[in-house]
Amino acid sequence: MNRVNLAVAVLALLVLVLVSAIAVVEVKHQTRSLFLKLEQLQAERDRLNTEWSRLRLEQGALATHSRVERMAREEFELEMPAGEDIVLLRLPQAGDDR
Repeated sequence: MNRVNLAVAVLALLVLVLVSAIAVVEVKHQTRSLFLKLEQLQAERDRLNTEWSRLRLEQGALATHSRVERMAREEFELEMPAGEDIVLLRLPQAGDDR
């Protein structure tokens, strides 16, 4: 009976070693897959950061006061009103009785 117990123990250890080896291979594969995904996401992040910087520069260039004023004059034919045509309106403040 002693030999049978030894054989069962050896067989159990062999099964555990095989399961452990398969688990190591699986974890290694998952690690590589996740690392590739991480590199792809970092590359996309860098691309998006570059595009964001370019868009901020473009927005700054498009929103300059001189460009807006030039477009108003040239494209929409707007002009500054004369001083007597300007009317200032005061909005009542909170607690104002006027």
